[in-house]
Amino acid sequence: MGIRKRCDGTLIKGLPGFRLINPYVMKGRNESAVYFTHELRMKKTIEFIRQYNKENKGNGKRLTLFHVILCGIVRAIAFRPQMNRFISGKKIYQRNRIQLSFIVKKQLTDEGLETNVKITFSPFDTLQDVIEKVNREVEKARDMAGNESDHEIDFFTKLPRSILTLVIWVFKALDYFGIAPSEMIRLDPLYTSVYVANLGSVGLDAPYHHLYEWGNASIFAVIGKLRKGLVVGEGGTPVVEDLLTMKYTFDDRISEGLYAAKAIDMFKQFVENPEVLLKRPEIPEEVLKEHMLVEE
Repeated sequence: MGIRKRCDGTLIKGLPGFRLINPYVMKGRNESAVYFTHELRMKKTIEFIRQYNKENKGNGKRLTLFHVILCGIVRAIAFRPQMNRFISGKKIYQRNRIQLSFIVKKQLTDEGLETNVKITFSPFDTLQDVIEKVNREVEKARDMAGNESDHEIDFFTKLPRSILTLVIWVFKALDYFGIAPSEMIRLDPLYTSVYVANLGSVGLDAPYHHLYEWGNASIFAVIGKLRKGLVVGEGGTPVVEDLLTMKYTFDDRISEGLYAAKAIDMFKQFVENPEVLLKRPEIPEEVLKEHMLVEE
């Protein structure tokens, strides 16, 4: 591991040559994209959510499927730190925070404005921690006065087109060399571990989503709607269950396929068995060192 640091990550040393050459051969995230889909069996999860909300009724901590999925992503990254890497300036970095971004509607109408939320999590966060963090940030985002990210975008989009083009060019150049303003990176939702799109919340199936060339998000996860489907039950008997389709777009340059596949399978196990997310995880010390997380 190396010592060169950006404000959001640390340069990784000692990688094999074939991995170091990848950002030169595959120059963009979408050129390097791998697409993956799987179905989650949600019978146990839905019952767990129902029981949790029954036991915690009235305390303002209502659990949703979205909370479970976000917590599952955080927990999987906690145990599989290579999934928290990114490419910048043709170099491979270990991100120094676990962060998830997603869109929030200020009002649940067709005309309701959208805003982005980016939340920093701890690898030790439990489901209760995730509920509190997500609910707090969503409440802020729905304030019609706007959050910091909204204000930043509003400021730059009021600039003349030529000046805005120049500002973006300069920022991208500074980002290439790892010296972009830390405050802009802190606010930008596309500088994140995983960008999550919850299309199931509006009754849509999950499509594959492109990776943005702006920012450094290496994974885009899309949640589809719950649906009934036929699966194999006990004794090989076909049964109808609630299923959830998720689709992922993954920058192949940050890690190798088997490592990523194991991380996705781990996430699936967490979501299908959410009771384990109630407990603080026991993460090996060597895994925590690999994260190279900063103290908040």
